Amino acid sequence: MTTCVIFGNTVTTTCVGNAAPGVPAGAEVNCRLNMPMDFTPIPPQHLSISGTLTTSNAIMATWSREMWQSVVNRVLRMITTGPFATHFATAVATVT
Repeated sequence: MTTCVIFGNTVTTTCVGNAAPGVPAGAEVNCRLNMPMDFTPIPPQHLSISGTLTTSNAIMATWSREMWQSVVNRVLRMITTGPFATHFATAVATVT
């Protein structure tokens, strides 16, 4: 089992820990702060959120790239200033 190490409101690293002898795989493990080999960086797939937006709405389907970029810019403003702003170190969105 992997454990997150949190300082303040930030997950800083993960701990895979060492299970006691005879403890089955996946069971609770001990994470010791004085044992650097117990800790691993946060896996890259957990450091970013990405996705694709598709629409079948006839009106929205004809929007220009500039119109979509305007919508994406508003989303970024909401992410960086809204209730979840403290959960994001940075936010970037692009229309391709």
